[in-house]
Amino acid sequence: MRLVIVESPNKTKKIREFLGSGYRVTASFGHVRDLPPVGGLAVAFTDGQVLPNYQPLERAGRAISDLRSLAKGADEILLATDPDREGEAIAWHIAEILAPDLGGKPCRRVTFNAITKAAVTAAIAAPRSIDQHLVDAQQARRVLDRVVGWLVSPTLWQVGKAAKSAGRVQSVAVRFVAEREREIQAFNVTDYFTLVAHLERSGTAPSFKAELVTWKGEPLKQRLTDLAIAEKTVAWCAKQPWQVQGCDRREQSRNAPPPFTTATVQQAASVKLVHNPDQTMKLLQQLFEDGHITYHRTDSVALEPDAVVMARAVIARDFPKAYLPEKPIVHGQKSANAQEAHEAIRPTHADEKVAIAGDAGALYKLIWERFIACQMSAGRDQLTTIDVACAPGTFNGGAMGVFQAKGKVVLFDGWRRLTGDATEEQKPADGPKKRGRPAKNASAEEPEAILPMLDPGDALTLLELLAKAKSTKPPPRYTQASLIKKLESEGIGRPSTYAPIMKTILERGYVEEQQRKLHGTDLGLRVTDFLVKSYAGNFIEKDYTARLEGRLDSIARGEADWQKTVTEEAFGILGAAQHAGLRGNPLTETK
Repeated sequence: MRLVIVESPNKTKKIREFLGSGYRVTASFGHVRDLPPVGGLAVAFTDGQVLPNYQPLERAGRAISDLRSLAKGADEILLATDPDREGEAIAWHIAEILAPDLGGKPCRRVTFNAITKAAVTAAIAAPRSIDQHLVDAQQARRVLDRVVGWLVSPTLWQVGKAAKSAGRVQSVAVRFVAEREREIQAFNVTDYFTLVAHLERSGTAPSFKAELVTWKGEPLKQRLTDLAIAEKTVAWCAKQPWQVQGCDRREQSRNAPPPFTTATVQQAASVKLVHNPDQTMKLLQQLFEDGHITYHRTDSVALEPDAVVMARAVIARDFPKAYLPEKPIVHGQKSANAQEAHEAIRPTHADEKVAIAGDAGALYKLIWERFIACQMSAGRDQLTTIDVACAPGTFNGGAMGVFQAKGKVVLFDGWRRLTGDATEEQKPADGPKKRGRPAKNASAEEPEAILPMLDPGDALTLLELLAKAKSTKPPPRYTQASLIKKLESEGIGRPSTYAPIMKTILERGYVEEQQRKLHGTDLGLRVTDFLVKSYAGNFIEKDYTARLEGRLDSIARGEADWQKTVTEEAFGILGAAQHAGLRGNPLTETK
């Protein structure tokens, strides 16, 4: 009997069906050991060695007992936990716990990126040893996160009783929100006016609107702040001749976006489905365990060759010939430090018509469309810019004012025929496109404008000229989606950390969510100010956190020693914490 151990009990039935007799499939229910939550740092630093004091989790007692019992009766143990560093570490912890019961029997690792019969049976046929480099990278992250929390949190008493914790990634996330909050608070709104002209050329050419961009050779920007002057300018311009100064037309190609990573699917689900990251991760877990999508904790946009063939077959079947490129599209890696060799998130099915109800079905549809679209032909747009001279020749040989009109015409919608033109950060202008229907308006930023064919020197007739009131706007508040994008772009955190970080900073009261916008609370601002002042150059800096991610990646590749890395980083944090008011030296006092 071969014992297959997975993390979630929701996977066992399906995997058991794939493997048949001769296999026993059971679950560890996640982690079985960890650093204990109370009773000291639980990590000893002795003679350059880092010694984590891992303890069986109380909630895992029943699972550990069952695993030991089953291991005694098995001929071989296959550890099939999730295919990432966390899953590798869980497999290692299970192997460590079962070691006394194995009696020399093999205990090996298998990984599969999708819960399908082909993926599972292929993995079972090619077991390997536990990758200790991946385990060490996870250990380094876990120990350093404990060290930051254990050393820094006691110094927060200076902020107040409500300030209960700090963290290597969570505190940087709060800092981004706090700094944006300060920008918004310091922002001074400026009211100003711009001039909008409604123009036409004699004949059959359609009329169009253009906005004042330069006045007396200088960019207008927000200089026109007085209504009386704006109205006087309107009256003067209305009496002047108008003519085309220039007309530029060019084609722009719009390539398909890459398939989803964990971060981008959280952003897209937030914007298009109004799901918070925690909801999205639970739905992704459900879809993965049910065999509908590949593994959902990934920062890679790569696709397996078979998946590309599958997507191209769907495009060839369901769309006109022009929508299928001659060659498969290879998307460049989004993340400089993408972990391991995972695929992007994609469906395991070739056909969209999978019966998935509710929110999970809506998320699956989003993933399916993005996967198919990533292999479709690029879109092509015609971009037009018309510069209009008001009172030409009256200012240093040029125009007194220059008005500008911009427009875009979709020449070929390409991949946008399926998904619309909105990215994961923006909503489509008129919703996602129905499958098989051309996009009437592929721009999510502005209405499609068809501008007439004009030539420089063409005379124009002014139909109407208005002074339009505007106001400068402060920088936008972060949403959970845009904060995740910020963390990802700065190289801070990993796919599996984003959802729990959002949940933590909200639960701690450092950030509030109002109408899906993140507001820095007074507590969050005060904690951030203290950490920036006391730990400048240390973990509170985005560059520090991103640099540490690079060191962890080096450990995972076997290029750095985790003990040395953790010791260096831990004692650096200790020095900063002692400077900030920490008493004693927990790194050497705790055994």
